[in-house]
Amino acid sequence: MKALTLSVALFVLLGLAPGLSGSEHAELAHSGAFGSHPVKVLLLGDSIALTLGIGLAHDAKVNYGIDIDNKSTLGCDLDPSLEIITSGKPGPATPGCPEWRELWPFLTASVQPDVVVLGVGRWEVGDHFYDDQWVHIGDPLWDNHVAADLKQAIAIFNLFGAKVVLLTLPYLDPATRQPDGQPWPENSMEYISRFNQLTRQVAKSMPHEVTVIDLNKMLSPNGKYDTVVDGVRVRWSDGVHVSYAGGELLQRSILPTIDRIGLADERRVKVTGERLHQKVLAEQRALAAAARAKAERKHYAREQVRKQLDW
Repeated sequence: MKALTLSVALFVLLGLAPGLSGSEHAELAHSGAFGSHPVKVLLLGDSIALTLGIGLAHDAKVNYGIDIDNKSTLGCDLDPSLEIITSGKPGPATPGCPEWRELWPFLTASVQPDVVVLGVGRWEVGDHFYDDQWVHIGDPLWDNHVAADLKQAIAIFNLFGAKVVLLTLPYLDPATRQPDGQPWPENSMEYISRFNQLTRQVAKSMPHEVTVIDLNKMLSPNGKYDTVVDGVRVRWSDGVHVSYAGGELLQRSILPTIDRIGLADERRVKVTGERLHQKVLAEQRALAAAARAKAERKHYAREQVRKQLDW
């Protein structure tokens, strides 16, 4: 702890943000990251990502040259139409991301991020009723489905020229437990570890586009749920969400990685001169996505009318 504090103090004296080297800081400054050309980040996902992003964004542009647009939502289940079991009771999935396939292209086209950070898993680890059966993380059927969802989301972000960061799901410790005192399956280390393994497998299949940041290891450095890291209370009392102070603390672990992704992309763009081309393509794709979504809504409306008439 003392060594860590001295290290941070040294970075402050040198005018550098913790985690960045002098050359990286200079390259960010030269590219205008601390001014009119920050590394633009779109943060999407569930309420864990949402609460993480609040502290993570504090003075992020001043210290790291990063502009974070936090569009995460409460209860973001990538499969909101399926039934889910929470705390032993079946019910509808949380409706936080009901139309993510239509919304996220619009958000990506609007923000034009260099990097999209996606933090999901809180709801994907729950048992879902899928393909006429109850499945859970670790079942090949459900694992393949979740992996396909993640790949589809990544494809959306890549379509607009953004690199992608996947966050691992941190261990949880909510107050609700089974009658025998054990955590419900969706809160167990086993389910969470399996989801994180799946996340890494997806990223490994797309190494040039996707980076994994191990949020779980940062929040649980001892391999179990922790409320305090380096003397800072990093979690809410609900045992799920990330505190404001926790988000601030993790800046030094998360933001330098994002800066390096942004810098690598900047170097590539300078070589290829494709920034304007990417912007034009993004606008064209946004218009195409809008037209496609409009057509799908019309088709859905016609189908609903037809079903009512048939009934």
